Formats: sequence, structure tokens, C-alpha cells
Amino acid sequence: MTIEGRVAVVTGGGQGLGRAITLALVGSGAKVAVADMNLETAEAVSAEVGQLGGEALAVQVDVAD
Repeated sequence: MTIEGRVAVVTGGGQGLGRAITLALVGSGAKVAVADMNLETAEAVSAEVGQLGGEALAVQVDVAD
């Protein structure tokens, strides 16, 4: 199975393990929605992905709500 061209949503993607998962998915060819309560950290990871040549969208979410 390949994830090339697929879209993934990573909650908590703005830091720590979520960031690592985001970068791994992008490295495998996925486009990622970086979902985090802190929009600034999500945007930072999204920018990092862009610098690596991948595609990501930062989204502020609270999955507990």
C-alpha cells in the first residue's frame, strides 16, 4: 500500500510525536492537515513541510470539544 498523493489529518501535529508523524507522512508522499490547538505551532510545522517540498495545511482544532 502506498500513501503517495493521499491526504492525512494529524491531530496534535504542531509538536512532539504529532510533528514527527507529520514529517514521516510527508516524506512518504502524503499531503497533511496539521491540526493542533495552537495555530502558531501548526503553522510552523506546515512551513517546515513546505521547505522540505511537501504540502501541508495548518488548522486550529480542539478535538475535545
